[in-house]
Amino acid sequence: MSKALFVEIKGVQFRNKGAYLMLLASLEGLKQLPQPTELVLSPGPNLPYPERARLGAWQKLSYRRGGLDLTPLIGKLPSAVQRLFNRYGMVSERQVDLILEASGFAYGDQWPLRFLQNTAKEVVRFAKAGKPFVFMPQAFGPFKTEDSKAAMRDIINNARLIFVRDPVSLQHLQSCVPNLPDSVVLTPDFTVGLTARPNDEIPAMPGAYAALIPNNKVVSKFNHADAEKMRADYIAAFAAAANKLAAQGMQCVLVNHEGKEDAQLCEEIAAKAPCTIVQIEDPLAVKAFIGKAELAISSRFHGAVNALSQGVPCIATSWSHKYHAMMSDFGMGDYCVAELSEQNLLHALQQLLDNKDTLASEVKQKAAALKQQNAAMWQRLYQSIN
Repeated sequence: MSKALFVEIKGVQFRNKGAYLMLLASLEGLKQLPQPTELVLSPGPNLPYPERARLGAWQKLSYRRGGLDLTPLIGKLPSAVQRLFNRYGMVSERQVDLILEASGFAYGDQWPLRFLQNTAKEVVRFAKAGKPFVFMPQAFGPFKTEDSKAAMRDIINNARLIFVRDPVSLQHLQSCVPNLPDSVVLTPDFTVGLTARPNDEIPAMPGAYAALIPNNKVVSKFNHADAEKMRADYIAAFAAAANKLAAQGMQCVLVNHEGKEDAQLCEEIAAKAPCTIVQIEDPLAVKAFIGKAELAISSRFHGAVNALSQGVPCIATSWSHKYHAMMSDFGMGDYCVAELSEQNLLHALQQLLDNKDTLASEVKQKAAALKQQNAAMWQRLYQSIN
């Protein structure tokens, strides 16, 4: 048997269901490689040891604090020392054979420049070592400062592959490198083909229901100066939609797609409308629950993908260009609400209700085509790293 490849998957976690789904999609795709693989994850608050251990993941030996990055130095330790670390389930950067970067949306001027620069240095190190560093489908940009453009140029010129999720992100990359290399490929989100997996966490629903999936980041005080008013308007809009659906005899279920912050938002919406709240830990079970809904309203990117990939018509409330692009992939661009208000959401909801059956059929066809594009993406990746 050939030697196993150590594959580090970056940008994933267990708390956020979307990030967890990207981890599972990466693992599913790696099964088709001709050689066996060993999963490597870096420890973090949202990647606790018990969950990493259940996946059999090795721990990445790294140290990065602000501008200090000792990770490459750790990789230069003598082989005997590294083998000692291996006994305790730890590997260094030097021992990693392939990196899949699956952050989803983490590279642009809205995030700290240091993160982008550290990643650029890591990509260059891997290129010099002849090892593939692959960016899985994700959104990028914008890049408006010369420092961020320079870092992104290093990434574009040295990554083995960069899968870009939408045309707007592609334009942001072109602002850094006008003539992009063939290694930059436009391809849709890659969790579309993940198979839902029901489990005992899923509550029994006596009738038709709608899945409402809020997102605390849309109204967080850390992201918005007028967060308090935005939060009140957001809650009012979701509650109005729930009340409208309830008046038509449909149950409304608030699905917590992340953690305690989203749980709080769910409770505030439920206080103003007849909703139940569902908390399901297994991301594939969450997908299964959303897949049985009549319709969905989602502020979570992968909450919307979970619905649409299973033929469930969905309204997305947007805070980034990535939402409209994803909805357009499923032929649902007209149902992406960029400026959320009671009036705008209720208008979109009425349109969806009037066309629900037709939309469900069209979305299923689009989802099938996107799954084929996912398969082509993996074939491109296999060829590139072999």
